[in-house]
Amino acid sequence: MAQVSLKKIATNRRNALRSTGPRTPEGKRAVRWNALKHGLLAREVVIPVGEGKENPDDFRNLLAQLRDDLQPAGVLEEILVEKIAVCYWRLRRVLRSEMGEIRQRLDGVARSVFPTLALQFQIAQQWNAEGKPTDLTVNSLGVEFLLRLLENFEREVEQTGSLSDHSREAIAKYFSHGEGRLASRCSALWPVRADGARVHPAPEEPTAVPADKQALRKILGEEKERLEAALAVARDREDRRLDSKEARSSIPEALEKFLRYESALERQLYRALHHFERIQRRRKGEMVPPPVSVDFSCER
Repeated sequence: MAQVSLKKIATNRRNALRSTGPRTPEGKRAVRWNALKHGLLAREVVIPVGEGKENPDDFRNLLAQLRDDLQPAGVLEEILVEKIAVCYWRLRRVLRSEMGEIRQRLDGVARSVFPTLALQFQIAQQWNAEGKPTDLTVNSLGVEFLLRLLENFEREVEQTGSLSDHSREAIAKYFSHGEGRLASRCSALWPVRADGARVHPAPEEPTAVPADKQALRKILGEEKERLEAALAVARDREDRRLDSKEARSSIPEALEKFLRYESALERQLYRALHHFERIQRRRKGEMVPPPVSVDFSCER
């Protein structure tokens, strides 16, 4: 490393003697807090590490802006400005905490919707399995289940021209709720023998579209349109129910605790502001009346 010459050192010392810092009022105002060390309150209020750590620069900026606005002079006024900054910082933390609790409640509402829908759907399926015909369009999950079955029926009709016994059993099980529904309309396509068995229609010419296939296409298509409309209605109903639950959850459960804490901080803030204003007015030579003091210990 190159050695600094004695001549260079002497030159630097002469230049340093000429440097007296800012001379204009604006320059002096800009650097007047450079050597100031934060007091105890400022050091303790900011969370420096951990998951919820806070940015010390944000607090320093707040404190600097308050100093510029309030123009403190002397240690006491400086302490009061710092206390005002601390009160604002803690009020900000109250709002963050309140927002966090509300967001947690809202997330819980959203997570609870699907299990509720799934339970309703499972109960309806169980009743159908026990031979108690139940309308599965009770919610969107049930309608989506029926639409998937319909898609399977349509593919089967396109491939074979008819429906298998398994598909007919599924139709009788899941689509028999209500008059004029799919089960009753499909059953009319196949006559019944004396022993109760369905008579399958005779095969037709390969080049012709069987009448049974055309009828099934029409019936399944109409049922699909009905279910798609029911799905839109179910989703809209569930969205409105979710919106209502979210609206009710927009107020934190510990609202009273937040309000008490916020009110206590605001009282500290205004006391510090009023105290600062009185000291500053007195320092400027103004007549300041004594503060009003109320003793609540005598109240019954």
